[in-house]
Amino acid sequence: MERELYKSLPRKQRLFAAFSFGTYVEKRKMMFGDSVSSGAIHTGTEAFLLIGDEDYPDKLYDLSNPPLLLYYRGEKKLLKDAAVSVVGSRTPSSYGVKMTRNIVNELSLYNISIISGGARGIDTTAHRAALQAGNSTICVLGCGLGVDYPKENAELFRMVSRSGLMLSEYPPSFKPEKWTFPMRNRIIAALSDAIVVTEASMKSGSLHTATYGVEINRDVHAVPHEALSPWGQGCNHLIELGAGILYNSRDFSEDFRKRLTGR
Repeated sequence: MERELYKSLPRKQRLFAAFSFGTYVEKRKMMFGDSVSSGAIHTGTEAFLLIGDEDYPDKLYDLSNPPLLLYYRGEKKLLKDAAVSVVGSRTPSSYGVKMTRNIVNELSLYNISIISGGARGIDTTAHRAALQAGNSTICVLGCGLGVDYPKENAELFRMVSRSGLMLSEYPPSFKPEKWTFPMRNRIIAALSDAIVVTEASMKSGSLHTATYGVEINRDVHAVPHEALSPWGQGCNHLIELGAGILYNSRDFSEDFRKRLTGR
């Protein structure tokens, strides 16, 4: 298994490769090479999880390209808990916002952690609803933890750091790029036991999260929308492709709890 392969490597070798410059493939080759130069490794002030360490999330090994390093702020123990990703449009309708809150509130009754990406719209709604319900939430960023993006969510990120968990595979000062968000979405998908898309157009990045989820055998669910709704065409498309139809947030949450507990 990938997990055992990474764990078998000396930690210094894993650290050196993870902090080196280069592509993912180049770093992986360095990690599994015959020799590695030694030297001081500077991590700054951020705490991090290194692939192969005991506390590195097992779920991430399901990915073909698991992050070699994860910076974090907050409660890393949440990575071992049951979790559902709730994702969707950055410009949601009132219906999308309402459904997101309902779903998060129902899941929070069973202390099921909520994962999302910290973006405007549905992501922000999901994080805030979880915090307001006294539940845990995990925020996976497409930039470094030292960069508040979007800026208006700076205080939200502080709140999540205090009672939840902030995650990023990028160095603290790394600014977001177009390609970093799809990469972030694979982490959101992998950390989840199930993925819920509450509202999405056909161009929504949340469809990437759903696709990653299907590739690694995560349950994907979507909230149905009116046929002509521009906000919900992505959700309806997922349902056409076989995603679970989420009509009732209470039934979904109860079914999810039963699958986790077996009763």
